[in-house]
Amino acid sequence: MAVKADSKNGATVWLDSEYPWKVYDAMGDGVRKYSLQPGFPCDDTTGDPTQFDMTVVEGGTGNTTVVNGTNIGYPMLITTDDAEYDGVNLQLKGEQAKLASGQTVNLRGVFKLSEDTQNDFLFGLAETKSDLLKYETEHGITATNVEGAFFYKADGAKTIKFKVYKDGSEVFTVDCGDATKVDQEYAIDFDGAKITIYLDNVKIAEFAGTLPNGELTPSINLRAGSAAANTCAVKVLDFVAIG
Repeated sequence: MAVKADSKNGATVWLDSEYPWKVYDAMGDGVRKYSLQPGFPCDDTTGDPTQFDMTVVEGGTGNTTVVNGTNIGYPMLITTDDAEYDGVNLQLKGEQAKLASGQTVNLRGVFKLSEDTQNDFLFGLAETKSDLLKYETEHGITATNVEGAFFYKADGAKTIKFKVYKDGSEVFTVDCGDATKVDQEYAIDFDGAKITIYLDNVKIAEFAGTLPNGELTPSINLRAGSAAANTCAVKVLDFVAIG
């Protein structure tokens, strides 16, 4: 990995010289940023991460948890309970991103899923909402009030899709590839006019149509698709918004 300094939307940024959508850090007016680090803060009593809004659904025999990872290189480990629909909706506190002119946003995540078919998985930018995914009698994206741009894998399938929602309605979708049980890297680059998405360093699509106009935040949602616990080991979660 070779890092270079550059200018982006009036701020100094440090990005990958080969993959410039990977922005590792930024400094300047209007910069909002987050990078997941080992030992991220958790509540002393509950053990829940304090930098995130966390909504849990669990009906099985175990626990749904988001904890400091114990495997080297994976700072966070998400584990669902062991009943269908169990899981967690996790969103970085404070809606810090907006897909609007004069703004730039870079979001990147590297995840290792324990299951590539029997689960729901969502990662991207969304307005704060405790139930981005359904969790009772069916799987899928919640039908009302979802706003954002995110990757989504539905239970019962391996296909990863990228979707854009505005005011609860889907305005864009594209197939990106298949989920696996090894590290996969998801990236969103917004340049002030269009979204460009990447999966495993491959450009998938651009979208400059109807964009959500709400304030968004990095979001992860994992749901079990059967009566078995699922895990998601988080290797990278980098977010930079400028403007």
